[in-house]
Amino acid sequence: MTECERIMQEGFLPIEFFNPEFICGFYVDELRKKIWAIELELYIVLRDVCDRHGLRLFTDGGTTLGAVRHNGFIPWDDDLDVCLLRNDYEKLKLLSKEFPSPFFLQNADTDSEYGFSFMKLCNSNTAYDVRPFTHALFNKGIHIDIFPIDKVTQEDYLIRRQQISALIQKNSAYMRKDLPRKLECDKKLIDDHIDESMTPADIWHQIERIATEDEEKDTPYLSLLVSTQYAAPKKIWSKNIFDSCVKLDFSSIKVNVPVGYDEQLKIYFGEYMKYPPIEERGKWHSATFFPDIPYKQYYHEHYGLY
Repeated sequence: MTECERIMQEGFLPIEFFNPEFICGFYVDELRKKIWAIELELYIVLRDVCDRHGLRLFTDGGTTLGAVRHNGFIPWDDDLDVCLLRNDYEKLKLLSKEFPSPFFLQNADTDSEYGFSFMKLCNSNTAYDVRPFTHALFNKGIHIDIFPIDKVTQEDYLIRRQQISALIQKNSAYMRKDLPRKLECDKKLIDDHIDESMTPADIWHQIERIATEDEEKDTPYLSLLVSTQYAAPKKIWSKNIFDSCVKLDFSSIKVNVPVGYDEQLKIYFGEYMKYPPIEERGKWHSATFFPDIPYKQYYHEHYGLY
């Protein structure tokens, strides 16, 4: 039984959810619906653990925009992002045993080859494939991204963001090192940034130290310092954005959106209710998703791994 068949059998989502349809003029096919279903369940699993332990979970970025503008996923999007204030994020990190298989709370401590700088909650009975990292042996189930929100000052924000970005490059190089056929850009990244004496966990902990430098300061600003190397360095927010959450409809469930979502979305996207040009919709993600096969089986069949 595939994960989507199980989800339908358990009644978490109605069978009609999986039907292809046009949303805002964009054709959402069955594959995208399956990806959404996997991610919606992951959100509910994560939210339930957070609720049991009094941790405040918020949507982030395009997920917040989807909730506000579309009452669900942005039709041309294929991921779901959440975030927690740093103290709650650290508490969540210690709760990996509360996620039964096939769910897996992924970070540098639970997955030694994992080279991203933030946590993910994965479904191990599914798979995704992204070319630069095919031969890095970490859990590659379909997932939702979990980001920490850290205190910052206007004076030190950009410096710390640049320091973290440099370390993210190191881990990006590390995850490419076993690629059998490297492009010139892969070789350059490895030559410029890889340090065989440091593991992804070592780099993760360096990133965490930089990200939490202002934790004891009385500053009115917060930021998502720890994200990806592609994040634009302009996301600094008033801390009152995260004073509480509001529950909004989101593709058959409800999600926790920051109470100050209007202010945050303007910082993220400007005129956020305006749709991007058709040619720009959904062009920023490069992964291919396989919701009907466990990642170990997929990578064994395609790359001879695991």
